[in-house]
Amino acid sequence: MTALLRPAALAPGDTLAVVTLSAPGPADYPDAYARGVARLNAAGFRTVATPTTTGRTGWTSGTPRRRAKDLNDAFADPAIDGIVTTIGGNHSAQLLPYLDWETIAANPKVFCGYSDTTVLHHAIHRMTGMVTFYGPAVIPQWGEHGRPFPYTISHFRTVTTTTTTGPGPIPVSGYLVHEGHRTAQAAHRARSTRPAPPRTALRPGRAHGPLAPFCLPSMRLLAGTAWQPDLTGRILLLDISDHAYGPADFDADLTHLRQAGLTHDPAAVVMLRTPTGQETVAYADVLRAQSRGGSYPVLIDVEGGHVDPMPTYPLGVAATVDTTALTITEPAVTLRRNRTDGI
Repeated sequence: MTALLRPAALAPGDTLAVVTLSAPGPADYPDAYARGVARLNAAGFRTVATPTTTGRTGWTSGTPRRRAKDLNDAFADPAIDGIVTTIGGNHSAQLLPYLDWETIAANPKVFCGYSDTTVLHHAIHRMTGMVTFYGPAVIPQWGEHGRPFPYTISHFRTVTTTTTTGPGPIPVSGYLVHEGHRTAQAAHRARSTRPAPPRTALRPGRAHGPLAPFCLPSMRLLAGTAWQPDLTGRILLLDISDHAYGPADFDADLTHLRQAGLTHDPAAVVMLRTPTGQETVAYADVLRAQSRGGSYPVLIDVEGGHVDPMPTYPLGVAATVDTTALTITEPAVTLRRNRTDGI
């Protein structure tokens, strides 16, 4: 197994490359994109956009080669300290043949995003051992109306700046967002929230292993490829995409990943919160059936994924599950040489 490669911690004044690696989010949602960039700047970062960040080529922000070049260049540029995606999509896998793995491995940096960014997270980790971050993106989280949810930004800071100890327990959020972006943005207001259901242990227990967060339909794009990850002994954090994705899709995707050999022997299975309009009962039934015969812990309704507020999950970093508690037990980042400050 490739040794764990931690990026340097982020700090005030750092420069973040804002990248669009799949869907043309900034072209489709320019106001939310502008808000997100402004919020990153207000949080103490400098931001730079890559050539394809605001572009459009059909249903993506640019050709696969151009998007891959932007990501390669962001890792290679010593003036860039971290990389944040603007949005997800469905075409990040197109970049994989064009990524420069040696350059990426030689320049570990905080790389954050979620959803379709799953493909890049797990391919980068598979090829380099780098810790990457399944967390907030520019448009949907940093670009919230009013302000980003404090939970989301606080945990992002904690995970990307804690260098001497593990960031600790994933905080329990007593609320969740139950409204899509479209309605709230049309009304120029913050999205509404409601009390969150409690985390539930479908099979209680204790487990320890590296975190493996992923969006299920995106992970399927890695099955059978040269970049397929080894998820054996990992704490699987299952994210589903949106309201159009249902329990039947969940069942099919879990079956595919298990039969492809990706998920047959986990340390634990944690299902993140289901999006607006989705009840967890049917998903719980699927998880019970899919995990039958196993002895590992199984939890549902844990913070994260496509439901805000959003914690930041570092891929490959050790964590523990204990009944309904999920705790990151080792640092995700390292102190940058000649740096003593923190964000």
